[in-house]
Amino acid sequence: DVEEDRFLIYGCQDVPGFDAVAKGEAVPVDVVQPGIVKMTQDILKKNPKIAAILLECTELPPYSDALRAYTGLPVWDAITAADFYINAYKDNPRFGLNQWQNDWDGIQDDYEYGQNLTDAQRAKMINL
Repeated sequence: DVEEDRFLIYGCQDVPGFDAVAKGEAVPVDVVQPGIVKMTQDILKKNPKIAAILLECTELPPYSDALRAYTGLPVWDAITAADFYINAYKDNPRFGLNQWQNDWDGIQDDYEYGQNLTDAQRAKMINL
């Protein structure tokens, strides 16, 4: 429940340059990064018990490393979440059963959008 006191939710709408997201424009990372870091540092000063940062917006991964560097805290974002998911399906070469997956042959399989769907699922698609 995000209403629990243990979750602190802040928006970036007041960070200089981040308004580009709402405008559908390219976000100037070099302009926004200092504002994201400062905002986070201010939040941490008010809430020193914060132990981790979760960036839920897909526009925020470019700032994860800066936040890790300036706060010393673990930072999760859309990229780390995808890595977590994908790595759960990959061979871990450090231990266990190795080479159980076939090496990729470098050839992209042919794919047509929606080919993996059933006829009923295709019928519901708007852009097929």
